[in-house]
Amino acid sequence: MNSAATLIQELPELSDDQFNQKYLKQKQGMHALAAILPQIEQQSLALRAIKLALKVNLKLGSKLAGTVKPEFQTATLKLIAKIKTSPLRKIQLLALTRSDMAIPMLVKALNHKDSAVRLHCIRAIGLIGSEAAVIELARSLESEDSQVQAWAAWALGEIDSKPAAAALFKALNHKAAGVRAWAVWALGKINPKTAVPALLKALKHQDSEVRWRAAVNCGKIGSSEVVPGLMNALRDENQIVRARAAAALGKIGAIDAVPRLVELLHDPDSYAVSLRAAEALGQIGTETAVSGLLQALNHEDSDVRGSAVSALGEICSEVAAVAVMRSLSDRDIFVRGRAAVALGNINTAGDANLQTMVAAGLAIARGDSESYVRWRVAAALGQIGTEEAVAGLVWLLADETPGVRQKAVKSLGQIGSPAAVLALEAALNREVADVRALAAQYLPDVRAEVKTVYFDSEVAAGFSGEKLPKILIASEAEAGEYIIDRAAGRQLKYLISIGTPGVPEPKSFHKVQNRLRLSFNDLEIPVDDPDRVLPTLDDVLQIIDFAQKMSAHPGNLLVCCQSGISRSAAAALTVCAVLTGRGQEREAWALLLAARPQARPNRWMVELADRALDRNGKLALAIELTATEVAIANS
Repeated sequence: MNSAATLIQELPELSDDQFNQKYLKQKQGMHALAAILPQIEQQSLALRAIKLALKVNLKLGSKLAGTVKPEFQTATLKLIAKIKTSPLRKIQLLALTRSDMAIPMLVKALNHKDSAVRLHCIRAIGLIGSEAAVIELARSLESEDSQVQAWAAWALGEIDSKPAAAALFKALNHKAAGVRAWAVWALGKINPKTAVPALLKALKHQDSEVRWRAAVNCGKIGSSEVVPGLMNALRDENQIVRARAAAALGKIGAIDAVPRLVELLHDPDSYAVSLRAAEALGQIGTETAVSGLLQALNHEDSDVRGSAVSALGEICSEVAAVAVMRSLSDRDIFVRGRAAVALGNINTAGDANLQTMVAAGLAIARGDSESYVRWRVAAALGQIGTEEAVAGLVWLLADETPGVRQKAVKSLGQIGSPAAVLALEAALNREVADVRALAAQYLPDVRAEVKTVYFDSEVAAGFSGEKLPKILIASEAEAGEYIIDRAAGRQLKYLISIGTPGVPEPKSFHKVQNRLRLSFNDLEIPVDDPDRVLPTLDDVLQIIDFAQKMSAHPGNLLVCCQSGISRSAAAALTVCAVLTGRGQEREAWALLLAARPQARPNRWMVELADRALDRNGKLALAIELTATEVAIANS
């Protein structure tokens, strides 16, 4: 390849066809053009290159438009502004330039009557990401449009730069509480090295809402650097700040905070603070923490006692197990139920004494007068899965409450050991009809029909059919039932599950070897609640990567979220779009509707997938079609 100077001299001599052939028809030529455009001194020559590039490919031309000398960029961006296309498409092209010259055009469009245009504009400014973009986003935090405010905060967090952090820190002192809330929320999205100094100052802010939001973000960061600031926040005059600081220290596992957290178990002003302190002590788990939790078992508030019991269940020691067993006699049925769950959660592997204690405790609890507690016992025994657990479940098969009996059968099916199979076979002869019917369903030699959707061969024709999986979309509860059902579970090869942040993956999901677990909320726009998480591009990229790995080894796929309607549907649509290929977005949507007619995909996830897969808005448009319209379009 000739030097850049030689190429620049050659450009005026090339015809349009020669230019296209040399620079726009092959990757090597495109890279060369991108390298020399910033060095071109003649505006007419730069404009000609961009015009030709835009004719060949709008995205390529737009990217190149932002690489010419800054003094030429106003002219190259005017070429994009004149393109006859939709406002949303034009905004996308302007964002691709990454040029500060595009910002005034985008700012002007923030007054557009269509809210979708306004929101795409603010996100486009964020994609440009320069200091000029930061200034405009900071101004947009003061917009009268709450959604523009939200996306401006989100965009500043995505830029993740020192200027962005500085702008957000300045906004912490804004006169409007809403702007302050968005600013501290966005600081939690920025790289910890950049955000920590601002958050530590925010912990001392005069606004208590800023302080507790800063405490939440410090907990997410998890750095030891924030511990002293959070320790001070444990003495804050505001109870919400104290509670959030306690929760953050628990996430971090700050041992130094244990004495103060033990004091907060008896916070005189708020049981919520005591509850968070109990949870934090369970996460830290030291001997001193356990001692504090034992005290909390005598707390007058049942929620605090219940939190202490659950926390002790995460600590695998005989002292913790004894304390949990004592709580099986608590006066509150929900505390007793949590005690049963806690016993099931205790990891007894390799500790015979602990196994004996847990078994003895659950044997006591299965005789509880309340069916709710006995149901919890049946669930806990299913988690434990030992021969003693099987014996306890057999005992519960005779329970007077149908729900308890049925849970006992399901837990036996979940265990699936030889002893559990014998118990299920024996249950076929029980007098109670619901036990007989459910036992037959869970026996391994009964081929329960799996509600798996097989992609129609005619619909899938031409779309690399051998790569298309058999797909099932379900709620988390439904997914658990499919997985523990031995016949259905054997047919599952892949699992994508989406849970609420902070909520662990159900243990039954571990039975599926090839699985992807993601954690975010069902949100389509940012919300200023720091506990709720908007899906990110990285989440969608993980789904795409998982789908690509699946294509090499096809098999049944189960996708689930809490309800099996929104997040799981968007994830499944992304998988379908990957496997069916470019140009088949409507077909991918048709396949999804066949699997889950009630699906309502999370629109933000679909937008992210559309961008990641470079589908030019077609995937986002496809989900606007009804099932009838899809059938007509594909006929």
